[in-house]
Amino acid sequence: MNSAVATTYELDDSAAAINQLAASIREKLVLDKNSLGILLCDADMDGAGVSGGLADKLGIEVAGMTTLAPIDSGGRRESAAALTVLTASDCAYYAACSTPLAGGEAEDKITRTCREIAASGKAYGEKPVLALAFCPTGLKLSGDIYPTVFARVMPDVPLIGGACSDDYDMARARVFLSGKEFKTSVLMIGVWGNARPHFAVRHVTSRFAERLRRVTRAEGNVVYRVGDEPFTRYLESFGLKTDAADPLLAFTPHPMMLTRDNSDETPLMRHIAGLDLEAGSGIFFGDVPEGAMANICLINKPDLEKSCRDSMLALFEGAAAEINSCSTVLCFSCCGRAMLMGSDSNAEGRVMSELLPGRLNLAGAYCLGELSPTSFRDGRAVNRFHNCSITFCMF
Repeated sequence: MNSAVATTYELDDSAAAINQLAASIREKLVLDKNSLGILLCDADMDGAGVSGGLADKLGIEVAGMTTLAPIDSGGRRESAAALTVLTASDCAYYAACSTPLAGGEAEDKITRTCREIAASGKAYGEKPVLALAFCPTGLKLSGDIYPTVFARVMPDVPLIGGACSDDYDMARARVFLSGKEFKTSVLMIGVWGNARPHFAVRHVTSRFAERLRRVTRAEGNVVYRVGDEPFTRYLESFGLKTDAADPLLAFTPHPMMLTRDNSDETPLMRHIAGLDLEAGSGIFFGDVPEGAMANICLINKPDLEKSCRDSMLALFEGAAAEINSCSTVLCFSCCGRAMLMGSDSNAEGRVMSELLPGRLNLAGAYCLGELSPTSFRDGRAVNRFHNCSITFCMF
């Protein structure tokens, strides 16, 4: 598989953006039998219109989503759009969007889309070698619904991606597919054929205080009690104020790390999405398993840079024997991480640029939740929904 990445800062003039991106791709890449475009763009861009124009101009399907900031081999790009084109004669790509998940029956709608993806590339193998998911934002759904439903339809297939984002107003995030825009649908992409993906995911696990406590009452993504006290009181025991006007922003620097007894899995990180002071509970972006051990973390910029570096090094080390056959690195990092960079917004980007071999193409996005396997061995993936994490996929 070959690939190329093109970037534009032309957000307001869609025609100019389409021409710039298409010309750059044509200059860098000869399209093979099967191709797919992935557009990751600032929420101010007409992503649907640009994806449709690119689909017409390049003659390929173009899928994508909005992001706080796209990423390319030069790092984080502010107010920009990045187009990645994958092309091969021995691979196939298929993209589909679910019907709107708002209004109920979300699991059934996601299941139907997974089945559509699973059935689309049988000529190239029994199952995809890789799947991508671009998920909606702002619904009252736990992010764990996506890997959970996906595993029922395509067990063991690795899943990478994230939840679309914007400039923190949570109102303009959306996904799009070749000219069509979707606010509450999940977009899925299947990749079949001769490709071997490799993955790495890292969290920041600096401890704010050694006050490990067991989650004693939780339902899905709502936590009621930790140890022998309500969740809000547990937060207050760290000196944190629970009456913040915007809990999401107030608690972004303090995600909760979860570990399970007798498990060697990567710990789960969870961001607080909201608090119910009357019930003493916390609402999270992803599920919090009852019985898990919880601790609150404090994150700083050096921690973020280190986890980015560690993740990339682990990616290249794990794929050392096959790295020469790879062309593409996809990166999905957390918007919370982006916010905590402060004025040094490209801190992660500099690490990526420094470590990326020159012949590899890199593209990515800042998301409101990331999807990645925590393990992938012998063709079997254990997919998870993450927060405050940085994930890489190379193929």
